[in-house]
Amino acid sequence: MQQQKRVLFTVLDWGLGHATRSIPVIEAFLQHGYDVHLAGEGNSLLLLKIRFPNLCTHNLYGIQVSFSNSSFGIIMMIPQLLKSIKREHQQFLTLCNEIKPDLIISDNRYGAWHPTIQSIFIGQQLYLQAPNRFTKWIEPILFHFHSIFLKRFSKIWIPDAAGENNLSGILAHHPSIAQSLNCDFIGPLSRFNISNNHPTENNYEVVVLISGPEPQRSIFQEACLNEAMRINKKTLILLGQPNKNEQVTKGNITLVSHLSKNELAPIIQSAKYIVCRSGYSTLMDLAKLNKTALCIPTPGQTEQLYLAKHLSKQHKIVFQEQHKMNWEKGFQKLSDVEQLSFSSDDLLNQAITKLSF
Repeated sequence: MQQQKRVLFTVLDWGLGHATRSIPVIEAFLQHGYDVHLAGEGNSLLLLKIRFPNLCTHNLYGIQVSFSNSSFGIIMMIPQLLKSIKREHQQFLTLCNEIKPDLIISDNRYGAWHPTIQSIFIGQQLYLQAPNRFTKWIEPILFHFHSIFLKRFSKIWIPDAAGENNLSGILAHHPSIAQSLNCDFIGPLSRFNISNNHPTENNYEVVVLISGPEPQRSIFQEACLNEAMRINKKTLILLGQPNKNEQVTKGNITLVSHLSKNELAPIIQSAKYIVCRSGYSTLMDLAKLNKTALCIPTPGQTEQLYLAKHLSKQHKIVFQEQHKMNWEKGFQKLSDVEQLSFSSDDLLNQAITKLSF
């Protein structure tokens, strides 16, 4: 009888997006008969513990940096970033010696690799974006240094489609990526299963998804509260806090700390308007549910800014900057955009089937 292969699966703890999009990947490995161990920290690991209560979990402390919207700020944070990755890698080597995995899957954790164990990196932010058009010249340099870290992994799994009908644009489809890295496209990932969800009659006219790291997470929450009070529509604000179990209603606004995917999906499907960050995991969830949104990129996160501009040019979302957020104007524009769509190709299972040890 063939021995069960062990997978060590770890996700980045910058908001819940990396954890939510990892759920279908973990489910697929379990369906293929793998013994899955989870590693991480904070709310992302807590969310995975709630979803997979029978899996072994391990604490792994990761990268802690502050975002910057300037080239100088990015350069200044490099030493801190390198130090965090080195510390993360040392922890990971110790953990691998303890549990002896056959395969490592890392969703955006650059220190989570091993020199003698097949290690796969999941990510779409491969061709890093400069903060503004005046610093575009730095992008090839950023990619050169980024690829040094990515080449430590055996393979890169890109959660997107390979063709023109994709979500990530140049982030995962720049020609330099295919020339430099060993990549497979595994299709967009979402925790939602649209076939099991039906719009309810309940209904909040506006659904707000709060996500991302502090301090911008709380700033966004406060700004959305102000807009919700101003326009006076029935609004649900989902706080993305799985460590809490709270619900408060004040006038037209209901704040909920966390909802399961089965609770959340029909609420999103039935909402007239959605307000959220333009994080890639959120966009994949919206695409799975065939929805669009008013997207507010997190200041300092160049990936979110690029995605918001890229998809708004294709008339698939409405984009506003946080300091210029105006729900009334944004909702008016939503009537003219297309819904996001989701690739139906089962690329993830194909990628797992191709694995060899």
